[in-house]
Order: sequence, then C-alpha cells, then structure tokens
Amino acid sequence: MHAPMKNIKTLFFVLLLLSCFSVQAQRKMRQFPNVTEMHEHKWKAITGQVKLTPEEMSAVKPIFLEYEQAVWKIHQERRDAIMDFNKNKRKADIDYNSLNNKYVNFEIKQALLLRAYHLRLKKILKPETLFNYYRAERMFKRKLLRNMPPPPPDEKEEN
Repeated sequence: MHAPMKNIKTLFFVLLLLSCFSVQAQRKMRQFPNVTEMHEHKWKAITGQVKLTPEEMSAVKPIFLEYEQAVWKIHQERRDAIMDFNKNKRKADIDYNSLNNKYVNFEIKQALLLRAYHLRLKKILKPETLFNYYRAERMFKRKLLRNMPPPPPDEKEEN
C-alpha cells in the first residue's frame, strides 16, 4: 500500500517542479531584453558582416554605443509618452496638439542623432565601408523585427 502512495507523491512532486520551471521560463520569455546585451548583439552582427580593421573597430565601437544609448533614451521617452496617453485616453481633455508635437520632436531628435552619428563615422570609415556598415545595421533591424513575436492583444481595445 505504501508503494502506490509513494509513487503518487513522487509524481505529484515532479509535476509541481515541472510547472514551476515552466512558469519561470514563460516569465523570462516575456521580459524585455537587456539593453546592454542587445547593443552588444547588434555590434557583433554588424562587425560580423562588415570588414573593419582593429583600429576602425576600436574607434567606431564607442561612437556606436553612445548613439545606441541615446536612441534608446528617445525610445524610452516615446514609450513613456504613449503609456501616459493610454492611461488618459478615456478622458475628454486629451491635448492632441501636444501629443503630435511630442511625436514630431521625437522624430527630429532621432534624425539629429543619426546625422551626428553619420558625421562622426564618416571621419573614420571609407565611404564603401560606411555604406556596408549602414546596410548591416538595416539588416539587423529587419531580422530583429521579423523574428519578433506579435504583441499581445490589448484587452481594453476588445471591450
């Protein structure tokens, strides 16, 4: 009589452990990627496609990281503005003029960052190398977007 009960307890314990691991894995999958890791991953993807000399790599990498961090900051500001809007969108007193101005200002900030990034890179890289560098950046972005899971449906929109 003890053997079947022991087997049931063991089976229950194993199932409990498996469910805990499953929940933990799902939580990790839903987390946003670490920004530093993402920038390193992007850098490796770019330098894996573009033939840079060691001198070019050591000169370009700090510029790349500075640019990526500045762009990330703009994305965070944009995300915060969208979250504020989503929290308040049922209210009648939404200032759409301000929202539109914020949107355009985010785009302008990002364009100015890109221009400054370009001016710094073109002092270091040959035109053909810079072209290939930009192409590798675009390919990385395209691949990232293609492999991204679709966002979960907005529960508020369904009501």
